[in-house]
Amino acid sequence: MRSRLLIANLLLVVAVLLVLEVPLGIIYSRYEHDSLNTALQRDAGALAALSGDIVEHPNDHDVDAIVKGFSAAPGEVVTIVDGQGVELTRPSVISDDPAFAAVLRNARRGHAATGEIDGVVYVAVPVGAGNAKRGAVLVARPDTSIDHRVHRFWLLLGALGLGVLLLALLVSSRVSRWVVDPLRQLQDQAAALGRGELAARAEPGEGPPEVVALATTFNEMADRLDELVASQRRFVADASHQLRTPLTALRLRLESLDPADPAAIAATRDASLDEAARLTRIVDGLLSLARAESRRPDREPVDVTAVISDRQEAWAPLAAENQVELTIADGRSLPLFARLVPGHLEQMLDNLIDNALDASPPGSTVRISGRDLGRVVEVHVTDQGRGMTEAERDRAFDPFWQSPDGLSSGSTGLGLAIVEQLARGSRGSVALEPAAGGGVDAVLRFPSDGAA
Repeated sequence: MRSRLLIANLLLVVAVLLVLEVPLGIIYSRYEHDSLNTALQRDAGALAALSGDIVEHPNDHDVDAIVKGFSAAPGEVVTIVDGQGVELTRPSVISDDPAFAAVLRNARRGHAATGEIDGVVYVAVPVGAGNAKRGAVLVARPDTSIDHRVHRFWLLLGALGLGVLLLALLVSSRVSRWVVDPLRQLQDQAAALGRGELAARAEPGEGPPEVVALATTFNEMADRLDELVASQRRFVADASHQLRTPLTALRLRLESLDPADPAAIAATRDASLDEAARLTRIVDGLLSLARAESRRPDREPVDVTAVISDRQEAWAPLAAENQVELTIADGRSLPLFARLVPGHLEQMLDNLIDNALDASPPGSTVRISGRDLGRVVEVHVTDQGRGMTEAERDRAFDPFWQSPDGLSSGSTGLGLAIVEQLARGSRGSVALEPAAGGGVDAVLRFPSDGAA
């Protein structure tokens, strides 16, 4: 691709040079020849005006001195003939040339002429006016000097064109390297990614903006693919680990079932149903986590205040059964808008409220609040439970991790992991912080609608 780009640029430069330099050289050549003809015509006309008296009285004039004033240019020849064709000037290189003799005869007959014979440019004009033609004047000069100047001009144009071509080669080489090398590197990384090397990434720092944007998009795709593969591997590992225990317990209970003992049958049945319910919760949690990790739908402006109010109303009856008050701390009048994936905030709040109620003792309060911090919208779910240590808060988002106090025995340990994945899907974050009066403050942060 780089060689094709170089060849295309060089061909374009060559075409432009030909279009510009060839007409310029031709124009310069014509200009030089036209300048010579103009000079010869000027000298011939001026000399013809003086030659009328010279032709009539040649002995009364210093013809050589007059001719010398009109033949100052190197190689210029001036010839004056009278009405009989007698040459009044000194013999020159054209005196015995039949072609110039014919030109002078025609000029004596009143026919002015201009042209070139054997590399000598000439102008011949008659002396006198009307029927009183008394002679002719011929001024000639070789065009060798003009040819030399034109030749040097063509060489100059060629050298200039070669310089421009070399400059274009240098610039094209650098531009092609600037454009092609990042694309080639991106191609190599894409091939590596296709071979299963999930750590392959492009270098987006060099190249045209479009290539940099392409490299950035490729890296985002590679990151997302790496995340999906890692999540699937983690899903398989977690599922196999978490499902093994209840399945083993269920198998052992069924194997130890004594058909002759009705009481044992009822106990085994109840225990088996508990293990089946546990399996159901684990499978549902794993599926929810997998869906949260795999989806990246578009975000839209979401009324955070309305979602908080809706979830408070939905969970208030359960909180009342647990003798816990579920309130909205900052009221419901100020609207807050953030760019979120529709439906994600509801799922996150459900998991956080569920955990808060589970950790709250009777008579305590769980508060939900929202804050607008300019470019960020925060949502807080604060309980008044025993709280968590820093080590526990660090591990709380690991799949299947559960509090060591045993208060959440019915939990699968996937709720906070799901919340974290949903927050990432909306380009937000979640954190567990110590509450001011004890307990845990679960904080969701999202870009506000204006900041996004």
